[in-house]
Amino acid sequence: MRDAAALRDRLVALWRVTLARWDSSGVLILAWTGVAGFLAVGGYGVARLVAAASRPGYPGCHRAVDVAHVLMGVGMAVMASPVGGPLPMAAWQTAFVLITAWFLGAWAYRLRHPVDRVGWHGSALHHALGAAAMVYMLTAVPHSPSAMAAAWTPGPHTGRAALPLLGWALIAALVVTALPLLRAALRSPGARDILTCGRRAAWAQLAMSAGMAAMLATLL
Repeated sequence: MRDAAALRDRLVALWRVTLARWDSSGVLILAWTGVAGFLAVGGYGVARLVAAASRPGYPGCHRAVDVAHVLMGVGMAVMASPVGGPLPMAAWQTAFVLITAWFLGAWAYRLRHPVDRVGWHGSALHHALGAAAMVYMLTAVPHSPSAMAAAWTPGPHTGRAALPLLGWALIAALVVTALPLLRAALRSPGARDILTCGRRAAWAQLAMSAGMAAMLATLL
């Protein structure tokens, strides 16, 4: 009987260790998959900027959106990365505060001065909400001052963010403001030119928004 109980205890302990290893491996696989996906979206933004460099008439507002997508893609990749990135979190906070202010200003300007907007680029409000969500994720999870100022600090991955209602409100706002992007992704014509392919641009932005909302939800 004692031998049977000892064997049972060993099997249970081995099962628990196996589950813990699988859980750790699954989290790492998911994290690095997210890093690859966000970097792909950021790389798409870089490709658009490179193509736009040879188009003098390409609108500056579109370039600003592409720059924001590159920063958001790299920033989200750093947050998803188990090892962090070469810039401290305080630097990312500053960048996304500035992006939020930029797009809020653009949104307010367009409310007073309506202009033709390319539907597959999303609204200025949607981009402002995305940048604000980045600021929230970098700020709402507690970090020590040394961690905020240090490079290669892993981003927040645990559900302990402050003001969770604000986080859920940001998720809901991102979903609502992304609906026009979904319509554009389904209806926009395809094209080989990277700057005029509305369908590809809309899907890239939807992927970014979905990944951002999913990461935000894991912190709440």
